[in-house]
Amino acid sequence: MGYEVRGGPGSIKFSVTELERTTTMLGRAASELMEGTSTLARMPVFPAAMLALGPLTMRGQVLAAVRGVAEAAGMCTARAAETTALAVKVSTARFRYEQTEALVGYGINAVRGTLLPLAVMRDLAENKGRPRTETTEDMINQLPEFLGLPFSLLRDLEHGGAFEAPLADRLYPQLTDLLTGQNLLHLGPIEIRGRAPERVMEFDGTVESLMELQQLAEREPPGSLLVTRIDAPEGPVYVVTIPGTQSDPLREMNEDVKKLGGAGPQDGMENPWDGIGIVEGMGNDSKNLRAPVEDALRDSGANDGNLVLVTGYSQGGIHAVNIVNDERLNKLFRFEYLTTFGSPTGQLPVPRDTHALHLEDKNDPVPGTDGSRNPDDRNRLTVIFNGPDGSRELGNDGFGEAHKLDNYESHIQELRGSPDPGVTESLGLLGLILGGRRQGKIRSYQLGRRPKPKIVLPKTDKKHEGFYKSTPGK
Repeated sequence: MGYEVRGGPGSIKFSVTELERTTTMLGRAASELMEGTSTLARMPVFPAAMLALGPLTMRGQVLAAVRGVAEAAGMCTARAAETTALAVKVSTARFRYEQTEALVGYGINAVRGTLLPLAVMRDLAENKGRPRTETTEDMINQLPEFLGLPFSLLRDLEHGGAFEAPLADRLYPQLTDLLTGQNLLHLGPIEIRGRAPERVMEFDGTVESLMELQQLAEREPPGSLLVTRIDAPEGPVYVVTIPGTQSDPLREMNEDVKKLGGAGPQDGMENPWDGIGIVEGMGNDSKNLRAPVEDALRDSGANDGNLVLVTGYSQGGIHAVNIVNDERLNKLFRFEYLTTFGSPTGQLPVPRDTHALHLEDKNDPVPGTDGSRNPDDRNRLTVIFNGPDGSRELGNDGFGEAHKLDNYESHIQELRGSPDPGVTESLGLLGLILGGRRQGKIRSYQLGRRPKPKIVLPKTDKKHEGFYKSTPGK
């Protein structure tokens, strides 16, 4: 038990960003001081003959003012020089830190790459036959090295290769394009097949409420997502909840499924949360999911400018980040909060005005399948738990007990009363958005991916069947 917190207000990256901001502010202050010096230098100088005409008292006051102006100009010049020097020192300190961090990171990655076979064997023995998050990341990043030259050059600079972008960031989109281009993979449009009747549930404005919705989404018929409306003090808040990967084929939600906009159940529709859904998220930025998510929000009553929270588990977390980061949807709705459970989101950007809470377990291999950890940004808080609760029977099928949603539900309890400033800020913001204890109206929408169009060959005349019939008489 226990956890580690990365990102948020305590992150080193945020501190470095503050250093950069400080450098800019100091440079601006030095510029303003020099402008002050220039302004003071342009003050008028009174001729001695003019001063001699006035009373002695006035003459003393004028001379004192002139001396004051000269002293102020000198002070501005001195302070401008000091401020400029300080700005250079801060900038140099930031540069040296980043340079040192890069060298240390390179060294650590080199050692981890060398010890990777041992780390894999250790994890398989100690983690019930599965690699941990960091080991999974290393396996992806060091794969070209094990393949040898010229493949080793495909690694990124941080891992001794020739590319600036991480391997996974280049590999998944290119592999997706290759498979779709060769007609080996079909990423068809996703649409709403039907919706279930509205239900009401009590919420208390905590992250446990979001987990309760996530658990509910996992129990819904395959292909479903939830949209919940909560009437908070500042106006309606909508929560979009996306489940994890499913292998089940689509089926009717129940006997009372209602058609939405004429798009009723259709034969042959595929589950959007199947294995191809992972490719949709990691290799296609969830582009086919944008329209049905907007349709579901509109049908639930959401208007332009409404506040929307998005949560997702496993594959659902990939889609959640892609939705929040979508340029068009970002203009329509205010995505102020995002939560992911056990999802690989390190290579996915999050808008600066969206606060993200990422929950991971260090024994869970899934968050490492993108080959990188989440950025330590000010608006992204990643809480990494130290393994599952050994007193709970979670089952070790699939990706293992550490990846179970029940495991993350157990971890959430550890965050209660956390002294960490990042956790306190994140949970406090969530409570402020949801507005404490109130009712939520939940509607489940079942989505489907259009299947690959079947090629229908024209019927042939059995009398003249085939292209290479021998010519009569020969």
